[in-house]
Amino acid sequence: MDMTADEVKQFWRDYCQRRKIDAQIVARGEAKIAEDPDFWADQTMQDLLDLLNGKQP
Repeated sequence: MDMTADEVKQFWRDYCQRRKIDAQIVARGEAKIAEDPDFWADQTMQDLLDLLNGKQP
């Protein structure tokens, strides 16, 4: 998917806001997205949330 890193981060922030996710988790997710934005552009935000919460795929 052709999205910039900022677009992926904004999508992540909106996703978290709708679900009332803690700000620390949001920040950790943004850092993870910054490491590889192209990868995260092709994943669901639930995949990222699961990773941050220690769930295995």
